[in-house]
Amino acid sequence: MIKRIAFLVFPHLTFLDFVGAYDALRRVAALGIDPAVKHRIIGTAAEIVDESGLVMKPDGVYEDLGDLDLLYVPGGFGTRRLVDDERCIAYLRSWGFARPLASVCTGALLLGRAGYLTGKRATTHHRAYDRLRPYCAEVVTDRRIVDEGVVVTAGGVASSLDLGLYLVEKFWGQPARATISTQMEYRGYAAI
Repeated sequence: MIKRIAFLVFPHLTFLDFVGAYDALRRVAALGIDPAVKHRIIGTAAEIVDESGLVMKPDGVYEDLGDLDLLYVPGGFGTRRLVDDERCIAYLRSWGFARPLASVCTGALLLGRAGYLTGKRATTHHRAYDRLRPYCAEVVTDRRIVDEGVVVTAGGVASSLDLGLYLVEKFWGQPARATISTQMEYRGYAAI
C-alpha cells in the first residue's frame, strides 16, 4: 500500500514535471480516496529555483527515504548536472529496488544513472533519448508512459499529468482515477 509519497525537487527542474503529477496524487487524500496518504517534497537544497525562476521551499533536504513508499523524480535542465552529482545519485540509490519509483521527462536520466533502468525499457523527453540509451535496455519512443513494474517512466513535460493519473490508477484503482480526473476537469485542467 502506498501511504507516503516523496517528490524530489532540485534546482532548474521543470516545475510542470513536478506539479502535474503532484496535483493528481495529492487528491488521493484530499478527495477521501485514502485519507492516510501523505506527501513529502524533498529537495537537494533548502530553496529550489526552477528553470523559469519560480522559487519553492521543500519540506526537507536529502531526508531519509526509509519510511516512504513511492519516489517521484521530475525532469528539467537540472538533471544534466545531477546525473554527475555523486551525492544525489547515492541518495537515489538509497531508495533500493523493492519500492516503486517514477520519473517524468529527463528525471529518467537520474533513475538510469542510479541503476534503476538497467535491463528495462524506459522513456524520457524526445530530445534526451540518446542520453537515456546507455542506462536502459530500450528507449521507448512511441509511448508516453512505460511501466516496468516497480519503475514507471513518462515522456516529455505534459506527460506529468498523464503520469499522475496513471499512478493513481495503478495504486488506487480505476474508480480513483475517474474521480480525480473528473475533479481536475472541473477545476479547468485538461485531464487525460
